[in-house]
Amino acid sequence: MRRFPALSRVPHAVLLLGVLSCGPQVPLRDAGVPLVVATIHPIGDLLRSIGGDAVQVEVLLPPRASPNTWEATPSQIRLLASAYGFVSVGAGLDGWLTGLLPSTPTVRTLQLADGLDLEHDAHGHGADGSGDPHVWLDPILVRDGIVPVLADYLVAASPGRANEIGRRAAVLSDSLTALDAWIHEELSSVGGRRYVATHGAWTYYSARYDLESLGSVYERPGHEPSAAGLARLVRGARAAGLTAVLAEPQLAGTGAEALAEELGIGVVVVDPLGGPGLPERDHYVDMMRFNTRAFAEAMAPR
Repeated sequence: MRRFPALSRVPHAVLLLGVLSCGPQVPLRDAGVPLVVATIHPIGDLLRSIGGDAVQVEVLLPPRASPNTWEATPSQIRLLASAYGFVSVGAGLDGWLTGLLPSTPTVRTLQLADGLDLEHDAHGHGADGSGDPHVWLDPILVRDGIVPVLADYLVAASPGRANEIGRRAAVLSDSLTALDAWIHEELSSVGGRRYVATHGAWTYYSARYDLESLGSVYERPGHEPSAAGLARLVRGARAAGLTAVLAEPQLAGTGAEALAEELGIGVVVVDPLGGPGLPERDHYVDMMRFNTRAFAEAMAPR
């Protein structure tokens, strides 16, 4: 996986080239504060952490909703039409936006996956060649590859607040470094390193923390698990002595529950998206701590 330089060493103009669309000025909201719309909560939370009150951030995907099935509402389309900018992940994650952006050509768009070398996972996203879009689940990749891009994007939106945005980005980067150290420490004492999850969202997290996926209940979003696939997971989970299956609130829980029942083990919730109002998941760092504790519980051998 490609590594990225720190924020202080990356010129603002370089990172903006090729990812921002140009256009005339669009209306601003809240007394001149630029409005930036993000598709998912983790990206919106990072934007708020970096931008502070220099930017207004709105998120399209509601808590507990799946980006694989969500359809934008008319009010969200109107919101986007009045925005300065729009930030998505790309790599197939934001497919529900198809046909939406061409009607808003003045919005400055940023697609984060375009600037990253994406991983591929035979058990889930990326197996079709598009690459795994769940890049935000590796805090070091966020620190080195996403925070600098978001900071430059926000400086372009609010150039008079560049120093403040840079300081906030540096504080966030330090928080991500501390988060990474905490995750390493939290997982170091877990006896197992293998897990079974609802779907293959955890490629980057697994690679960063030396974990092994035994497979996914839903091998593709929107596809029901096959009998052969579940049988394979049962064999692997039994051999690994797993304590629990990892399930996500955005996906149907029946497959994970059926697998757990067959194994005689529990189900533990992980949440790759989080959202406002969700306990321990309303901010990015909290969400990653929540997920790490869930992984530790599920991987601990019986």
